[in-house]
Amino acid sequence: MGVTGIAKRLSWNMTSCLKKTRILIGASMLSCGAPCMEAQIDINNAQLPLPVLFLHGMSGDASSWGGMAALLSNDAGLTEGMELQYCLNGDGSENSSTLDEVLPFTSLPAGHADFFRINFECNAGGTCWSNSSANSDDIFSGQAAAAKQGLAVADAVAEILEATGAPEIVLVGHSMGGLAAREYLQNPEFWPVDENGVAHHHVAKLVTSGTPHNGSNFTVGWLEDLGDLFGFDIEQRSDAVRDLRTDYFYSGDPGVFLFGGLEDNWVLWDFLFQNFWNVDVNCNGNEGDNIVGLNQKPLSDDLEFAFITSYDDGVVSAFSSDAMVTMYNPTHRERFFVNGVFHTSLNDELALTLKGMDEPDDIQTAYPIVSGQTIMGFTSEQGTDAPHPGEDRDVYVMQVDAPSIATLDTLWFGGGLTEASWLDATGNVIGDALAAEGTLLDVGSVFLRLTTAPGPAVTNHLFAPDFAPAPPACPEDLDNNGVITATDVLLSLSQFGCSDADFPEGCSSDVDGDGIVGVNDILSILSMFGTFC
Repeated sequence: MGVTGIAKRLSWNMTSCLKKTRILIGASMLSCGAPCMEAQIDINNAQLPLPVLFLHGMSGDASSWGGMAALLSNDAGLTEGMELQYCLNGDGSENSSTLDEVLPFTSLPAGHADFFRINFECNAGGTCWSNSSANSDDIFSGQAAAAKQGLAVADAVAEILEATGAPEIVLVGHSMGGLAAREYLQNPEFWPVDENGVAHHHVAKLVTSGTPHNGSNFTVGWLEDLGDLFGFDIEQRSDAVRDLRTDYFYSGDPGVFLFGGLEDNWVLWDFLFQNFWNVDVNCNGNEGDNIVGLNQKPLSDDLEFAFITSYDDGVVSAFSSDAMVTMYNPTHRERFFVNGVFHTSLNDELALTLKGMDEPDDIQTAYPIVSGQTIMGFTSEQGTDAPHPGEDRDVYVMQVDAPSIATLDTLWFGGGLTEASWLDATGNVIGDALAAEGTLLDVGSVFLRLTTAPGPAVTNHLFAPDFAPAPPACPEDLDNNGVITATDVLLSLSQFGCSDADFPEGCSSDVDGDGIVGVNDILSILSMFGTFC
């Protein structure tokens, strides 16, 4: 398809029952849950609030996230979408690298899916590998330049949003997959454009696991010969290795992709008698450009971040994996640290990844949901920098198109649900989401906050919000709380005999409009007692 075809794709307009189980990650895998009793809970069609795209790292493929896919689909009953497949080196050449070599092979059908996996290990003929032969017929698609990976992520994001109708997406990247996500997120020319010509990234959260945000020089020459032994298949002169460098061995210059600099062999001098296949970092077909590094580009602060770091990574230093905090200090962030996990095993840390995927804590980054959906959420321990470390707050936003009575059904929370509240745009509580009579909501944005008490294991839960049309307003509702109660009766009695002559501004209890609060007004209010207005 090439870059022109992908550009067209980016120009878009804006299984059974869950087996009555609860996921318990980190303890026993499954335990019996409650029976399917709730009227509003549709466990057969439970879904994540937003679709998730899992991105593998260099020398990986779609199977790198196979364990997570099995957990979400087989154990949680969520729906996996089609694998998004790309060849990133369409001409098969090692000595040139341009964006028009990015070939997408997946066109998603319209319909819901909860999560997707990307695969960069494809050849120009559309044959893709997973957990088998590496390097895709030796064209090194999975070791292509970060710029190409970012373009493929852009195409994948646009495909998923258009197919699912979701307004936003969650990106989860292992190793270089996190840099591919950042390459998309920090280059607005990759973003979808809406009908008003406004571009936006449409990313609600970025989770990186063992990502070398500050680069990595681990891939030294001898590893290429021993790669199969350690589960790597790395070509030291590839574009990906070039872009991952913190600095170059002989020149000592900082890595150009991450920190900026000149596309020049003397700058990118990393080997004594040979060098990288090419130095066209931005993949525009020309060498010699002065590159603005990824870590020099601005980062949007209107989304959530989570950074997962292993102190025993062995490939990416803890400093590099956690460097986003130092470099950008994003407002909405959590960090998770683990011991004893090697780099290539981080994506198998399923509970840790789910903790990183935790839903937003506040209204600024709330996930959008709609009435009538059955949503699956997760309760998990909070990470470093969490605003509420002792509790798991999950916040969602909904649009109220007409005055409505809102109710909420829940399942599998156990005793861990400590709060379910409706909030206004300033974060003030406007009603108990579990109130049997419901809560009257005005037109506009409303937020649902669910607070749970996390345990050592990650557990899932279901909830279903529902909006019903509110009864029409009525003059008998003197206190304007949406229902006729004893308060309204007492207010009318306190104004009995009040007339327009006495109060030119009018008497609030004069519901029949005859100019005086009389018996008819009292009887009218009593006849409406208990009615929603």
